[in-house]
Amino acid sequence: MSYFILADCNNFYVSCERLFNPKIEKRPVIALSQNDGCVIARSQEAKLLGIKMGEPYFKVKNLCQHSNVVVFSSNYQLYADISERVMNVLSQATPDFEIYSIDEAFLKFQDHISENEILQESFALKKLVMQWVGIPISIGIGPTKTLAKVANSLAKKNREVGVFSLNSPQIRENVLKKFPIEDVWGIGSKLSKRLNGIGVYSASDFVQKDPYHIRKIMGVVGERILLELQGIACLNLEIPSPKKSISYTRSFGKKITDYSELAEALATFTNKASIKLRKQNGYTSAIQVFVETLTYERERTYRQQYGMIKPFSKATNDTVLLIKAAKDCLERLFKPNEKYNRGGVIFLDLASEETFVPDLFLGDIDSKRNLAMRTVDALNARFGKNTVFFGAMGVNQTWKSRSEMKSSHNTTSWNHLPVVYAK
Repeated sequence: MSYFILADCNNFYVSCERLFNPKIEKRPVIALSQNDGCVIARSQEAKLLGIKMGEPYFKVKNLCQHSNVVVFSSNYQLYADISERVMNVLSQATPDFEIYSIDEAFLKFQDHISENEILQESFALKKLVMQWVGIPISIGIGPTKTLAKVANSLAKKNREVGVFSLNSPQIRENVLKKFPIEDVWGIGSKLSKRLNGIGVYSASDFVQKDPYHIRKIMGVVGERILLELQGIACLNLEIPSPKKSISYTRSFGKKITDYSELAEALATFTNKASIKLRKQNGYTSAIQVFVETLTYERERTYRQQYGMIKPFSKATNDTVLLIKAAKDCLERLFKPNEKYNRGGVIFLDLASEETFVPDLFLGDIDSKRNLAMRTVDALNARFGKNTVFFGAMGVNQTWKSRSEMKSSHNTTSWNHLPVVYAK
Protein backbone atom coordinates (compact mmCIF):
# COMPACT_ATOMS: atom_id res chain seq x y z
CA MET A 1 0.00 0.00 0.00
CA SER A 2 1.25 3.49 -0.90
CA TYR A 3 0.86 6.49 1.38
CA PHE A 4 0.18 10.05 0.29
CA ILE A 5 1.18 13.00 2.47
CA LEU A 6 -0.14 16.52 2.00
CA ALA A 7 2.10 19.09 3.69
CA ASP A 8 0.39 22.49 3.94
CA CYS A 9 1.91 25.64 5.47
CA ASN A 10 -0.29 27.19 8.16
CA ASN A 11 -1.60 30.67 7.24
CA PHE A 12 1.39 30.86 4.90
CA TYR A 13 1.56 34.58 4.02
CA VAL A 14 1.04 35.53 7.67
CA SER A 15 3.67 33.00 8.80
CA CYS A 16 6.16 34.56 6.34
CA GLU A 17 5.50 38.03 7.78
CA ARG A 18 5.89 36.76 11.36
CA LEU A 19 9.16 35.03 10.49
CA PHE A 20 11.07 38.34 10.54
CA ASN A 21 8.76 40.18 12.93
CA PRO A 22 8.26 38.03 16.05
CA LYS A 23 6.58 40.94 17.87
CA ILE A 24 3.37 40.20 15.93
CA GLU A 25 3.34 36.49 16.84
CA LYS A 26 0.15 36.56 18.92
CA ARG A 27 -1.52 39.55 17.26
CA PRO A 28 -4.18 39.39 14.53
CA VAL A 29 -2.51 39.78 11.12
CA ILE A 30 -3.90 40.09 7.59
CA ALA A 31 -2.30 40.39 4.14
CA LEU A 32 -3.92 42.30 1.28
CA SER A 33 -4.14 41.63 -2.45
CA GLN A 34 -2.67 43.71 -5.24
CA ASN A 35 -3.37 47.43 -4.84
CA ASP A 36 -4.25 46.73 -1.20
CA GLY A 37 -7.74 45.75 -2.32
CA CYS A 38 -8.95 42.60 -0.54
CA VAL A 39 -7.97 40.35 2.35
CA ILE A 40 -6.13 37.29 0.99
CA ALA A 41 -4.54 35.88 4.16
CA ARG A 42 -5.52 35.89 7.84
CA SER A 43 -3.98 34.71 11.05
CA GLN A 44 -6.09 32.60 13.38
CA GLU A 45 -6.58 35.67 15.59
CA ALA A 46 -7.89 37.68 12.60
CA LYS A 47 -10.32 34.88 11.70
CA LEU A 48 -11.74 34.99 15.23
CA LEU A 49 -12.46 38.71 14.75
CA GLY A 50 -14.78 37.78 11.87
CA ILE A 51 -12.55 39.05 9.04
CA LYS A 52 -13.48 37.03 5.96
CA MET A 53 -11.29 35.87 3.09
CA GLY A 54 -11.72 38.09 0.02
CA GLU A 55 -13.35 40.90 1.98
CA PRO A 56 -12.53 44.41 0.64
CA TYR A 57 -10.08 46.15 2.96
CA PHE A 58 -12.12 49.36 3.18
CA LYS A 59 -14.94 47.36 4.79
CA VAL A 60 -12.74 46.04 7.62
CA LYS A 61 -10.37 49.01 7.97
CA ASN A 62 -12.13 50.41 11.05
CA LEU A 63 -12.26 46.97 12.67
CA CYS A 64 -8.54 46.54 12.01
CA GLN A 65 -7.73 49.89 13.60
CA HIS A 66 -9.91 49.29 16.67
CA SER A 67 -8.71 45.70 17.17
CA ASN A 68 -5.00 46.44 16.68
CA VAL A 69 -4.78 44.24 13.57
CA VAL A 70 -1.41 44.25 11.78
CA VAL A 71 -1.99 44.85 8.05
CA PHE A 72 0.51 44.03 5.30
CA SER A 73 0.52 44.57 1.57
CA SER A 74 1.33 41.29 -0.19
CA ASN A 75 5.06 40.69 -0.47
CA TYR A 76 5.09 38.01 -3.18
CA GLN A 77 8.86 38.15 -3.56
CA LEU A 78 9.27 37.13 0.08
CA TYR A 79 6.52 34.50 -0.08
CA ALA A 80 7.97 32.88 -3.22
CA ASP A 81 11.45 32.68 -1.69
CA ILE A 82 10.20 31.18 1.60
CA SER A 83 8.03 28.74 -0.38
CA GLU A 84 11.06 27.54 -2.32
CA ARG A 85 12.92 26.91 0.95
CA VAL A 86 10.01 24.92 2.39
CA MET A 87 9.71 22.84 -0.80
CA ASN A 88 13.45 22.13 -0.80
CA VAL A 89 13.17 20.64 2.71
CA LEU A 90 10.07 18.60 1.85
CA SER A 91 11.59 17.23 -1.36
CA GLN A 92 14.46 15.66 0.61
CA ALA A 93 12.04 13.20 2.25
CA THR A 94 11.19 11.34 -0.97
CA PRO A 95 11.84 11.60 -4.74
CA ASP A 96 8.07 11.21 -5.32
CA PHE A 97 7.13 14.83 -4.77
CA GLU A 98 4.63 17.28 -6.30
CA ILE A 99 4.40 21.01 -5.60
CA TYR A 100 0.65 21.64 -5.60
CA SER A 101 0.64 25.37 -4.79
CA ILE A 102 2.85 28.03 -3.21
CA ASP A 103 2.15 26.57 0.24
CA GLU A 104 1.19 22.92 -0.42
CA ALA A 105 2.98 19.81 -1.61
CA PHE A 106 2.10 16.14 -2.03
CA LEU A 107 4.62 13.43 -1.13
CA LYS A 108 4.26 9.74 -1.90
CA PHE A 109 5.81 6.87 0.05
CA GLN A 110 5.77 3.35 -1.36
CA ASP A 111 4.52 0.25 0.45
CA HIS A 112 7.89 -0.80 1.89
CA ILE A 113 7.35 1.68 4.75
CA SER A 114 5.01 0.84 7.66
CA GLU A 115 2.15 3.00 8.94
CA ASN A 116 4.05 3.72 12.15
CA GLU A 117 7.15 4.73 10.16
CA ILE A 118 5.10 7.11 8.00
CA LEU A 119 3.78 8.83 11.15
CA GLN A 120 7.29 9.17 12.55
CA GLU A 121 8.51 10.52 9.19
CA SER A 122 5.69 13.10 9.16
CA PHE A 123 6.46 14.38 12.66
CA ALA A 124 10.17 14.57 11.78
CA LEU A 125 9.38 16.46 8.56
CA LYS A 126 7.16 18.95 10.37
CA LYS A 127 9.91 19.56 12.93
CA LEU A 128 12.58 19.91 10.22
CA VAL A 129 10.65 22.55 8.23
CA MET A 130 10.13 24.55 11.44
CA GLN A 131 13.78 24.20 12.40
CA TRP A 132 15.31 24.99 9.00
CA VAL A 133 12.81 27.52 7.62
CA GLY A 134 10.70 28.66 10.58
CA ILE A 135 7.33 27.99 8.94
CA PRO A 136 4.69 25.86 10.75
CA ILE A 137 3.09 23.14 8.62
CA SER A 138 0.25 20.66 8.99
CA ILE A 139 0.47 17.16 7.54
CA GLY A 140 -2.37 14.92 6.38
CA ILE A 141 -1.76 11.24 5.57
CA GLY A 142 -3.96 8.91 3.55
CA PRO A 143 -3.95 6.09 0.98
CA THR A 144 -5.11 8.60 -1.68
CA LYS A 145 -4.51 12.29 -2.44
CA THR A 146 -8.15 13.16 -1.65
CA LEU A 147 -8.01 11.44 1.74
CA ALA A 148 -4.68 13.15 2.48
CA LYS A 149 -6.50 16.45 1.83
CA VAL A 150 -9.26 15.49 4.27
CA ALA A 151 -6.66 14.42 6.85
CA ASN A 152 -4.81 17.71 6.44
CA SER A 153 -7.92 19.76 7.24
CA LEU A 154 -8.21 17.79 10.51
CA ALA A 155 -4.50 18.23 11.26
CA LYS A 156 -4.98 22.01 11.01
CA LYS A 157 -7.65 21.89 13.71
CA ASN A 158 -5.12 20.55 16.21
CA ARG A 159 -1.97 22.46 15.33
CA GLU A 160 -0.10 21.48 18.47
CA VAL A 161 0.01 17.97 17.02
CA GLY A 162 -0.27 19.03 13.38
CA VAL A 163 -0.33 15.50 11.91
CA PHE A 164 -3.40 13.36 11.17
CA SER A 165 -3.65 9.99 9.42
CA LEU A 166 -6.62 8.42 7.63
CA ASN A 167 -4.90 5.14 6.81
CA SER A 168 -7.06 3.23 9.30
CA PRO A 169 -10.45 2.20 7.75
CA GLN A 170 -12.17 2.60 11.13
CA ILE A 171 -10.89 6.15 11.69
CA ARG A 172 -11.68 6.98 8.07
CA GLU A 173 -15.28 5.83 8.44
CA ASN A 174 -15.85 7.96 11.56
CA VAL A 175 -14.21 11.05 10.03
CA LEU A 176 -16.13 10.91 6.74
CA LYS A 177 -19.46 10.78 8.60
CA LYS A 178 -18.76 14.24 10.04
CA PHE A 179 -16.96 15.72 7.03
CA PRO A 180 -19.22 18.10 5.01
CA ILE A 181 -19.50 17.20 1.33
CA GLU A 182 -18.82 20.80 0.24
CA ASP A 183 -15.39 20.64 1.92
CA VAL A 184 -14.25 17.61 -0.11
CA TRP A 185 -11.45 18.46 -2.56
CA GLY A 186 -12.91 18.95 -6.05
CA ILE A 187 -16.57 19.37 -5.06
CA GLY A 188 -17.24 22.86 -3.68
CA SER A 189 -20.51 24.69 -3.02
CA LYS A 190 -22.11 24.42 -6.48
CA LEU A 191 -21.81 20.65 -6.84
CA SER A 192 -22.63 20.09 -3.17
CA LYS A 193 -26.06 21.67 -3.69
CA ARG A 194 -26.80 19.17 -6.47
CA LEU A 195 -25.59 16.35 -4.24
CA ASN A 196 -27.77 17.60 -1.36
CA GLY A 197 -30.69 17.02 -3.72
CA ILE A 198 -29.97 13.27 -3.74
CA GLY A 199 -29.42 13.07 0.01
CA VAL A 200 -25.65 13.56 0.11
CA TYR A 201 -24.58 15.88 2.93
CA SER A 202 -21.39 14.26 4.18
CA ALA A 203 -18.40 12.51 2.60
CA SER A 204 -19.76 9.28 4.10
CA ASP A 205 -23.10 9.73 2.28
CA PHE A 206 -21.12 10.27 -0.93
CA VAL A 207 -18.99 7.10 -0.73
CA GLN A 208 -22.10 4.97 -0.22
CA LYS A 209 -23.61 6.08 -3.54
CA ASP A 210 -23.50 3.97 -6.68
CA PRO A 211 -20.47 5.07 -8.79
CA TYR A 212 -22.64 4.91 -11.94
CA HIS A 213 -25.15 7.34 -10.38
CA ILE A 214 -22.37 9.74 -9.35
CA ARG A 215 -20.85 9.54 -12.83
CA LYS A 216 -24.18 10.61 -14.36
CA ILE A 217 -24.25 13.70 -12.13
CA MET A 218 -20.56 14.66 -12.01
CA GLY A 219 -18.91 12.76 -14.84
CA VAL A 220 -15.70 10.76 -14.54
CA VAL A 221 -14.21 13.35 -12.15
CA GLY A 222 -16.97 12.66 -9.61
CA GLU A 223 -16.44 8.92 -9.89
CA ARG A 224 -12.72 9.39 -9.24
CA ILE A 225 -13.45 11.45 -6.11
CA LEU A 226 -15.78 8.70 -4.85
CA LEU A 227 -13.16 5.99 -5.41
CA GLU A 228 -10.46 8.14 -3.78
CA LEU A 229 -12.63 8.61 -0.68
CA GLN A 230 -13.08 4.82 -0.59
CA GLY A 231 -9.29 4.48 -0.41
CA ILE A 232 -8.71 3.52 -4.06
CA ALA A 233 -6.00 5.76 -5.54
CA CYS A 234 -6.98 7.25 -8.91
CA LEU A 235 -4.83 10.40 -8.80
CA ASN A 236 -1.07 10.10 -8.97
CA LEU A 237 1.55 12.77 -8.47
CA GLU A 238 1.67 15.19 -11.38
CA ILE A 239 4.91 15.85 -13.22
CA PRO A 240 5.10 19.57 -14.13
CA SER A 241 5.05 20.09 -17.89
CA PRO A 242 6.37 23.15 -19.72
CA LYS A 243 3.80 25.92 -19.94
CA LYS A 244 1.96 26.43 -23.24
CA SER A 245 1.85 30.17 -22.67
CA ILE A 246 3.39 32.66 -20.26
CA SER A 247 1.59 35.77 -19.10
CA TYR A 248 2.14 38.74 -16.86
CA THR A 249 -0.83 40.97 -16.10
CA ARG A 250 -1.40 43.58 -13.41
CA SER A 251 -3.79 46.31 -12.33
CA PHE A 252 -2.19 49.75 -12.18
CA GLY A 253 -1.93 51.76 -8.97
CA LYS A 254 -3.84 54.59 -10.65
CA LYS A 255 -5.77 55.25 -13.86
CA ILE A 256 -3.31 55.89 -16.70
CA THR A 257 -4.08 58.35 -19.50
CA ASP A 258 -0.52 59.01 -20.68
CA TYR A 259 0.93 56.86 -23.49
CA SER A 260 4.51 56.89 -22.15
CA GLU A 261 3.40 55.64 -18.71
CA LEU A 262 1.39 52.85 -20.31
CA ALA A 263 4.37 51.93 -22.50
CA GLU A 264 6.63 51.77 -19.42
CA ALA A 265 4.16 49.47 -17.66
CA LEU A 266 3.90 47.07 -20.62
CA ALA A 267 7.69 47.07 -21.08
CA THR A 268 8.04 46.08 -17.40
CA PHE A 269 5.44 43.31 -17.78
CA THR A 270 7.21 42.07 -20.93
CA ASN A 271 10.53 41.96 -19.09
CA LYS A 272 8.97 39.98 -16.20
CA ALA A 273 7.42 37.47 -18.60
CA SER A 274 10.64 37.09 -20.61
CA ILE A 275 12.55 36.20 -17.42
CA LYS A 276 9.99 33.42 -16.80
CA LEU A 277 10.38 32.32 -20.43
CA ARG A 278 14.16 32.00 -20.23
CA LYS A 279 13.93 30.18 -16.88
CA GLN A 280 12.16 27.31 -18.64
CA ASN A 281 14.59 27.56 -21.60
CA GLY A 282 11.73 28.58 -23.86
CA TYR A 283 11.07 30.75 -26.89
CA THR A 284 7.88 32.44 -28.03
CA SER A 285 6.53 32.73 -31.55
CA ALA A 286 4.00 35.50 -30.83
CA ILE A 287 3.14 38.13 -28.24
CA GLN A 288 -0.36 39.20 -27.24
CA VAL A 289 -0.78 42.63 -25.63
CA PHE A 290 -3.95 43.89 -23.97
CA VAL A 291 -5.03 46.99 -22.08
CA GLU A 292 -8.26 47.53 -20.17
CA THR A 293 -10.32 50.62 -19.36
CA LEU A 294 -12.70 50.93 -16.44
CA THR A 295 -15.45 53.54 -16.25
CA TYR A 296 -18.31 54.14 -13.82
CA GLU A 297 -21.64 55.47 -15.00
CA ARG A 298 -24.92 55.61 -13.07
CA GLU A 299 -23.66 53.20 -10.41
CA ARG A 300 -22.60 50.68 -13.07
CA THR A 301 -19.10 49.54 -13.97
CA TYR A 302 -18.06 49.25 -17.62
CA ARG A 303 -14.92 47.34 -18.63
CA GLN A 304 -13.52 47.49 -22.12
CA GLN A 305 -10.53 45.43 -23.20
CA TYR A 306 -8.41 46.05 -26.29
CA GLY A 307 -5.93 43.44 -27.49
CA MET A 308 -3.61 42.56 -30.34
CA ILE A 309 -1.36 39.63 -31.30
CA LYS A 310 1.96 40.15 -33.08
CA PRO A 311 3.75 37.06 -34.48
CA PHE A 312 7.53 36.83 -34.91
CA SER A 313 9.24 35.61 -38.06
CA LYS A 314 11.21 33.25 -35.80
CA ALA A 315 10.77 32.34 -32.14
CA THR A 316 12.64 34.51 -29.62
CA ASN A 317 13.24 35.04 -25.90
CA ASP A 318 15.13 38.32 -26.37
CA THR A 319 13.65 40.98 -24.07
CA VAL A 320 14.72 43.80 -26.40
CA LEU A 321 12.78 42.34 -29.34
CA LEU A 322 9.82 41.46 -27.12
CA ILE A 323 9.56 44.98 -25.66
CA LYS A 324 9.75 46.46 -29.16
CA ALA A 325 6.90 44.18 -30.30
CA ALA A 326 4.82 45.12 -27.23
CA LYS A 327 5.28 48.84 -27.99
CA ASP A 328 4.31 48.26 -31.63
CA CYS A 329 1.05 46.72 -30.42
CA LEU A 330 0.41 49.51 -27.94
CA GLU A 331 0.82 52.18 -30.62
CA ARG A 332 -2.15 50.65 -32.43
CA LEU A 333 -4.22 50.01 -29.31
CA PHE A 334 -3.77 53.30 -27.46
CA LYS A 335 -6.62 55.79 -27.50
CA PRO A 336 -6.12 59.29 -26.08
CA ASN A 337 -8.40 60.40 -23.20
CA GLU A 338 -9.13 56.80 -22.16
CA LYS A 339 -8.42 55.83 -18.53
CA TYR A 340 -6.50 52.56 -18.43
CA ASN A 341 -6.63 50.54 -15.22
CA ARG A 342 -5.01 47.24 -16.24
CA GLY A 343 -2.73 45.70 -18.84
CA GLY A 344 -0.74 42.62 -19.66
CA VAL A 345 1.31 40.57 -22.09
CA ILE A 346 1.01 36.90 -23.05
CA PHE A 347 3.65 34.86 -24.88
CA LEU A 348 2.03 32.34 -27.21
CA ASP A 349 3.07 29.24 -29.16
CA LEU A 350 6.06 28.43 -26.96
CA ALA A 351 8.96 26.31 -28.16
CA SER A 352 11.69 24.58 -26.16
CA GLU A 353 15.42 25.10 -26.58
CA GLU A 354 15.65 21.63 -28.17
CA THR A 355 13.22 22.53 -30.96
CA PHE A 356 14.49 26.09 -31.48
CA VAL A 357 16.04 26.64 -34.93
CA PRO A 358 18.51 29.57 -35.08
CA ASP A 359 18.50 31.93 -38.05
CA LEU A 360 21.33 30.85 -40.38
CA PHE A 361 21.60 34.33 -41.89
CA LEU A 362 22.35 35.97 -38.51
CA GLY A 363 25.50 33.91 -37.94
CA ASP A 364 26.51 34.06 -34.27
CA ILE A 365 24.41 37.19 -33.55
CA ASP A 366 21.66 34.98 -32.11
CA SER A 367 24.01 33.30 -29.64
CA LYS A 368 25.54 36.65 -28.61
CA ARG A 369 22.11 38.17 -27.93
CA ASN A 370 21.13 35.07 -25.97
CA LEU A 371 24.32 35.33 -23.91
CA ALA A 372 23.55 39.00 -23.21
CA MET A 373 20.08 38.11 -21.89
CA ARG A 374 21.47 35.32 -19.70
CA THR A 375 24.09 37.73 -18.33
CA VAL A 376 21.42 40.29 -17.40
CA ASP A 377 19.40 37.54 -15.68
CA ALA A 378 22.47 36.35 -13.76
CA LEU A 379 23.39 39.87 -12.59
CA ASN A 380 19.86 40.54 -11.37
CA ALA A 381 19.71 37.17 -9.63
CA ARG A 382 23.00 37.84 -7.84
CA PHE A 383 22.74 41.53 -6.99
CA GLY A 384 18.98 42.06 -6.75
CA LYS A 385 15.99 42.70 -9.00
CA ASN A 386 16.48 45.44 -11.62
CA THR A 387 20.19 45.93 -10.88
CA VAL A 388 20.32 45.97 -14.69
CA PHE A 389 17.08 47.03 -16.37
CA PHE A 390 15.84 48.24 -19.73
CA GLY A 391 15.33 51.98 -20.24
CA ALA A 392 11.89 51.37 -21.74
CA MET A 393 10.73 50.28 -18.26
CA GLY A 394 11.17 53.81 -16.88
CA VAL A 395 12.69 54.87 -13.58
CA ASN A 396 9.97 56.25 -11.28
CA GLN A 397 7.19 53.86 -12.38
CA THR A 398 4.39 55.93 -10.82
CA TRP A 399 1.84 53.56 -12.40
CA LYS A 400 2.80 50.68 -10.10
CA SER A 401 0.25 48.96 -7.84
CA ARG A 402 -0.20 50.44 -4.39
CA SER A 403 1.65 48.51 -1.68
CA GLU A 404 1.74 51.02 1.13
CA MET A 405 2.19 48.45 3.91
CA LYS A 406 4.67 46.03 2.33
CA SER A 407 7.30 44.38 4.53
CA SER A 408 10.98 44.20 3.62
CA HIS A 409 12.49 41.72 1.15
CA ASN A 410 14.51 40.14 3.96
CA THR A 411 15.66 37.09 2.00
CA THR A 412 16.11 38.45 -1.53
CA SER A 413 17.70 41.91 -1.17
CA TRP A 414 21.07 42.84 0.32
CA ASN A 415 19.58 46.21 1.29
CA HIS A 416 16.87 44.54 3.39
CA LEU A 417 18.99 42.04 5.33
CA PRO A 418 17.95 42.09 9.00
CA VAL A 419 20.54 43.72 11.27
CA VAL A 420 21.52 41.92 14.47
CA TYR A 421 23.12 43.94 17.26
CA ALA A 422 25.43 42.10 19.66
CA LYS A 423 25.92 43.44 23.18
